Amino acid sequence: MNRRTRKKAIVWLLLAAFIFTLWQMPGDRSEAAAAKSVAGSWKKDSKGWWYKFSDGSGYAKNEYIKGYWLNKKGYWVTKWDGKWHHNAKGWWFQAGSWYPKNQWLRIDRKDYYFDSQGYMVTNRWIGRYYVDKNGVWTKTRNISDKYPTDSPAANWGALQVNGVDLCSESGEKIQLKGVSTFGIIWSEGCENINQEAFKTVQSWGANTIRLAVYTEGGYGGYCETSVPRSTLDQTIENGVAYATNLGMYVIIDWHILSDNNPNKYIEEAKSFFEKYSAKYADYTNVLYEICNEPNGSTTWAEVKSYADTIIPIIRKHDDDAIILVGTPTWSQDVDEASKNPVKEKKNVMYVLHFYAAEHKEWLRTKITTARNAGAPVFISECNICNANGDGSVDYSSASEWKKFIKDNNLSFIGWSLCNKDEKAAFIRHDCSKHSGWTESDLTDTGKYYKNWFGEN
Repeated sequence: MNRRTRKKAIVWLLLAAFIFTLWQMPGDRSEAAAAKSVAGSWKKDSKGWWYKFSDGSGYAKNEYIKGYWLNKKGYWVTKWDGKWHHNAKGWWFQAGSWYPKNQWLRIDRKDYYFDSQGYMVTNRWIGRYYVDKNGVWTKTRNISDKYPTDSPAANWGALQVNGVDLCSESGEKIQLKGVSTFGIIWSEGCENINQEAFKTVQSWGANTIRLAVYTEGGYGGYCETSVPRSTLDQTIENGVAYATNLGMYVIIDWHILSDNNPNKYIEEAKSFFEKYSAKYADYTNVLYEICNEPNGSTTWAEVKSYADTIIPIIRKHDDDAIILVGTPTWSQDVDEASKNPVKEKKNVMYVLHFYAAEHKEWLRTKITTARNAGAPVFISECNICNANGDGSVDYSSASEWKKFIKDNNLSFIGWSLCNKDEKAAFIRHDCSKHSGWTESDLTDTGKYYKNWFGEN
């Protein structure tokens, strides 16, 4: 190669290198040339490219800028570059084979929400946030006046799960403790679903009400015809309103029992949780228990399949509500669930139930195993007698459970606020009062829980 040829080759190499550098630099390539309004400029240091906003607000992180993903440290990650797509169903955003579902994503300094199929949501409230016709979060619903000042719901806000712990909106570890209603339509307990009754148990130190909505079994179930569904709906809505007025948390419990497997009424469950998660999307005090006690031959794989169907329906309307998932063997097998958790991880907890006279250290070991595996556990039903609701009170075992719950800061709900003639009832069988119960109106079980709620 002569000198002239060599010189020409060097020039071409330098030109090629310059073009390659320009191509590598983040900018407005055709596949990501949207959002010209994002004012700023690309910068580069030894760690890579980053984007500085020109309005003095700093630099971009955990968001897309013109199709380029900037990670939590603010640096461009090439493999996550993405772009918008559109079809007859709507817009979605995709990076490689990944696209966001049931989540918020920040793109060009705007927040978008994508549904369970990955399509951008428009003209709708998502929890406390409203997205406009362009899919952009534009306002937050004011909920400060929904709950009384200094009530649990006002102080703790929207609950969240951090690791295995239930926490307040600010990240403080908290404990829900309260009572479950009897079947919401059963004569022994339905009249105790009133605001004064809830206020009474709140005065004991309880902060949560669980509304037991049976599905079948001759109990006036939601999936039966013995009681008009409109009556059941009104009772549920009343219960949520009473708890909300007091600033208490409230669990809407899809109380499967005699149906064994939650998949038996999965279509009804879909409609139920579609309705109530939409209705209470901006209520930060509402939790959803999607299957009370799977039992019989029901496996965790079957429950998981059900949960993976129902949870996205709730998330479509409420992206951060606490969701409680029952486990097989009357909600005892949290250890099995922890080995193969549901798809949704955010703010999902696994349910365990105990009755102290029968369930001892072996069941507490299951909780420990689950938590050690990273699965958060919520005790949404418990009592200090036998599992059939009768027998005798086992104070020794109850004390061991109480210590375990305190040591692990577990939330717990006692069964139940009724005057049925059985040991599990909180109210004496011969008491006809529906609120304002005194010590003499309570059973031994009721007295025990009243004192327990009052402990720090």
